[in-house]
Amino acid sequence: MKSKIYCAVLVILPALFIGVPESRSSQNSPCIKSDTVCLQFEQLTGAGQFDAVIKQINATAQYSEGARHYIGTAYLALAGRDENTPEQEEAFCRKALEYGFNQAYMGLYFIHAQKDQDMALGFLRQCVGTKPYDSVPYVILGESEFEKKNYQLADIYLRESKKVARAHSARVDWLLFQANYLLGNFQYAAEALESAFKNGKIEQKLKELATDARFQGIDTHPQFTKFFTAANRRP
Repeated sequence: MKSKIYCAVLVILPALFIGVPESRSSQNSPCIKSDTVCLQFEQLTGAGQFDAVIKQINATAQYSEGARHYIGTAYLALAGRDENTPEQEEAFCRKALEYGFNQAYMGLYFIHAQKDQDMALGFLRQCVGTKPYDSVPYVILGESEFEKKNYQLADIYLRESKKVARAHSARVDWLLFQANYLLGNFQYAAEALESAFKNGKIEQKLKELATDARFQGIDTHPQFTKFFTAANRRP
């Protein structure tokens, strides 16, 4: 179910991050004004007629980037239908990928996450290889690597998630604090912990952390003492 919800969210997003010169049909359109096929797909997509887009695909045709965007959108929309079997959902996601709609990697991740975590994470690695404008795959990979005690790789993924999101997340900052502390990057760890304090309720987590053997003595470390003092003051 989660994969279907994610696919649906991706489909309703506008054509973000695509350059829009004056030759485009409108401000948010990936279609060039002279590209009638793309414009037709755009109109059908706007009306929610994803099946109609698919029916008009010619397997031997060379489509523009804009047209491929709408074909991929249509396939991902079909993947998000509740009546799909997991096999049908995966097939639609893979068709979306054929047309360069790389957000479908996230759909494949959620399809396989419960039954084959290694395969699912493989799809996320392929996803981040395309440099997506979505922080979610970076966060999931960062958490996974942290759990495996691959702290260096976890740090890389989590830092990238912050760059992509361009926002603070107490969840991400908390993980970055832990990873960097264990890597010996105490200055960055302290900055991440301070951000986590500002953006979330982590006092209890911090108190519990002091009992973790990996963080032995952190409550008396000069760069972190103030956080434990603050945590103990809060109810």
